[in-house]
Amino acid sequence: MKESIRKYFGWGVTIVATGAATLLIFFCIYKFGTLAAGIRKLVNILMPILVGIAIAYVLSPLYNWLRHKILRLLHRTFRWRGRGAIRCAGILAMVATFVGAGALLGGLLALIIPQIIMSVTSFATTLPSNMMHISQSLQKLLANNPDMEQTAMSLYAQGVSYVEEWIQDSFTPSLQDAMGYISIGVMSTVAFFKNFLIGLIVAVYLLAGKERFLRQMTRCIYALFGQRWGNIIMDYASYTNQVFTGFISGKLLDSLIIFIISVIGLNIMNMPYAMLVSVIIGVTNIIPFFGPFIGAIPSFIIILINSPIQSLYFLIFVLALQQFDGNILGPKILGDSTGLPSFWVLFAILLFGGLFGFPGMLFGVPVFAVLTHIIKDILNRRLKQQHLPMSTDDYAWLDHIDENGTPVRRRPKQAQVEQRVQEAVLTKVQEDVTEEENDVDV
Repeated sequence: MKESIRKYFGWGVTIVATGAATLLIFFCIYKFGTLAAGIRKLVNILMPILVGIAIAYVLSPLYNWLRHKILRLLHRTFRWRGRGAIRCAGILAMVATFVGAGALLGGLLALIIPQIIMSVTSFATTLPSNMMHISQSLQKLLANNPDMEQTAMSLYAQGVSYVEEWIQDSFTPSLQDAMGYISIGVMSTVAFFKNFLIGLIVAVYLLAGKERFLRQMTRCIYALFGQRWGNIIMDYASYTNQVFTGFISGKLLDSLIIFIISVIGLNIMNMPYAMLVSVIIGVTNIIPFFGPFIGAIPSFIIILINSPIQSLYFLIFVLALQQFDGNILGPKILGDSTGLPSFWVLFAILLFGGLFGFPGMLFGVPVFAVLTHIIKDILNRRLKQQHLPMSTDDYAWLDHIDENGTPVRRRPKQAQVEQRVQEAVLTKVQEDVTEEENDVDV
């Protein structure tokens, strides 16, 4: 009786939980706009904390390495052990981490920003003369074909006229609105620096007390979910940290190397706006799969306006660079950090990029890798509980699974045809042998 009541109670709980989950999913879909607005508001409020978490997460490997090295130095050189040595090593590692990261970032910005400003200024200054040069080149190119020349020049004149009308009718009246956009941009810049400065303080606190925070989180997980589910959650958390650490650090290093190669290569080729184009290529290279194409299109247009011939050389250079990155450099640095096939990488970028924009394109791949790992683990656990084969290869050409859990495969059509041919050949050979034996007997 008790077992029957317990069984029906379990069914009731399952039905109620399924209904509640269905209603929750329906509500999230039906009120997606309101839900997204609420999430954005919450994210804006917690942005300094999120920035601090991101900074601490990125700097954590360097901080751990420096603290370990300093602690070993204190043990071996000064024979200093205990909490005092650990605290001193943590402080020195913290200072060295932030000073080193700040010096590296400041040096890169001091090297890149003046070159970018110079390239943008040069591009804006030479744009009219470059457009005139393109017009003259079209005239020379089409000089032997008056009809094509007239058509091309007519299209060019229409384009110039459209730009002039846009400046007079749309751009000039919108200058007043542009001042409002500028003020909004200034406020956004101020908010960014405020979040960044508060995030630095949060990152210091997180790095200084990360062991204590991790112990508290682990304690809460086991208190809420128990031993079994606590172990599963800790396993998933460890895998998530491994995927994100490998992906982010590998992508940053890969993009930095691509940026350096691009700077050297474009300067050797005497390309215009080499630093500006290299920054675009390096930054967009962080995005998997689509990054090279996103960076190559604006860079090609910038060089095309200055020199059409060099723009073709640039395309060849970018193609060779991305082949080197995709086939040699990327696999060496990243390895198989996500374990996703190319199709699912593309799917993750399109899905999360469409939902969350640039951050979704950047972090969609590791997030999807973690989700697929969890789903795969759940499926393996279910198959193991039901004593079914867990390997994917066991389900190739599957007809059914017998009572012993053994896969019974159906033959592919090609194999069936080959088997029939072989059987026909054997039948023919046997008939020939039988006829020969009959002839001998006769």
